[in-house]
Amino acid sequence: MFKRKYIITFCLPLTLLAVTGCESILDKEPTDRLSVEETFKDLDGVKTALAGAYGSLMEIETYNARLMLYPDVAAGNSHYINRQTDFLYEEYNFSQSAQEGTMQESYVSLYSTLNNVNNIIRYTPTTLYATEKNKNRVLGEASTLRALIHFELVRLYARPYAHTADASHPGIVLSLKNRSYADPLPERATVAETYAAIEEDLLNAIAFFGNSNAVFKGSSQYYFNASSAKALLAKVYLYKGDWNKAYTYANEVISSNQYQLLPNSTYAASWDAKNPSSESVFELAIGPEFSGTSLGSYYDVLDSRLTFAATNDLLSLYSETDVRGVKSLFNSKDINGTPHYFTRKYGKGGVNATNVKLLRLSEMYLIRAEAAAELNNLTQANQDLNLIRLRADTAAAELEITDKPALLDAILLERRKELAFEGNLHFDLMRRKQGISRTDCRAQVCSLPYEDDRLVLPLPKSTTDVNPKLKQNPGY
Repeated sequence: MFKRKYIITFCLPLTLLAVTGCESILDKEPTDRLSVEETFKDLDGVKTALAGAYGSLMEIETYNARLMLYPDVAAGNSHYINRQTDFLYEEYNFSQSAQEGTMQESYVSLYSTLNNVNNIIRYTPTTLYATEKNKNRVLGEASTLRALIHFELVRLYARPYAHTADASHPGIVLSLKNRSYADPLPERATVAETYAAIEEDLLNAIAFFGNSNAVFKGSSQYYFNASSAKALLAKVYLYKGDWNKAYTYANEVISSNQYQLLPNSTYAASWDAKNPSSESVFELAIGPEFSGTSLGSYYDVLDSRLTFAATNDLLSLYSETDVRGVKSLFNSKDINGTPHYFTRKYGKGGVNATNVKLLRLSEMYLIRAEAAAELNNLTQANQDLNLIRLRADTAAAELEITDKPALLDAILLERRKELAFEGNLHFDLMRRKQGISRTDCRAQVCSLPYEDDRLVLPLPKSTTDVNPKLKQNPGY
């Protein structure tokens, strides 16, 4: 968590979290308790609120731990070495319940942030002392943040888009405006309605960005812009199975030339850097004075409380010459006479913590590859697949896969290798209607078919108790 963090309390049920510093996204001066109107009276207040929304996504409950750990722990990229707490233990064993589970706090935190983002979207148009281009930038960033959070929630708490033919199965509660106590209790939207809302927010954001000026100084990868909104939209269309649009938006990001793939020689070292690389499209920044528990803490071989090591299921996928393998991108430690390997993608926590990368150019190539394969453009799919494969392993032979199912399998495999520990594997398997199969596994339940209810998290019982309109997920 951020060392210098303060809270601005609105005259609404939830609070606005914010982080500190000078002019950059992490740098706003602390203030006292403020009303909503006082907070949003000028651009400085709006920027404080927006910085707070970004900052709330770098908590342990969100991307600085749980949201990045869960998809890899559940799907078999990592497993426990030390267990001194129940952190993600139920989820690893697929024994989570509506009453208990580490991910319940993520549900609450994400909806809290949605309330704060909704305030930004509501009040920014009437704020004083801000140009229209500044307002448009804030609205673009806030709309993209709202889309990102809804996307995360629907991946966690609903079946994938293709689960039913028309995606009419239960999605999530959409938070597109803050509710008053007098409003009717909300119901879950369908998955189709959820994705439509996400798509609308991202398309609106791209339009806002088209006539805007940046409100924060510093690296552009620390906050959303038109290109990163398009990158997120490409990913949303990938999960929706809209292959034409997934291809189009991934291609736009690639063709913008704003980002470049790192060469093999600097790829591994780039993960140790505190600043964004040329390949990073969007990442959440760690605070300049951060010293607490971070995502990297859970992959730290020296952490005596809890450590997640890479499984042999994952490690066996990398060749000896792959820069993403054990010789380059993992720390090793013998524990009870057995070597274990820990990803280096997030530093070691504390003062050594690094930013959390949510969107990278390599994923855009893999999205374009998958969409191209689905559209029967196997030449383009092979080309994009080989670009990522050969960047990582210069000794690998170039592939030319002419069988469409085999090519799709190869692309999904490459996503697992390239995006390991970046919060994707479980959701990739689910959207492809594949179950979980874990061989190097210490759980009581190591494999589940796609149809098993436990592959979707339950809504917290505390929310369904107070709102009888909320339909719980099957099996809970």
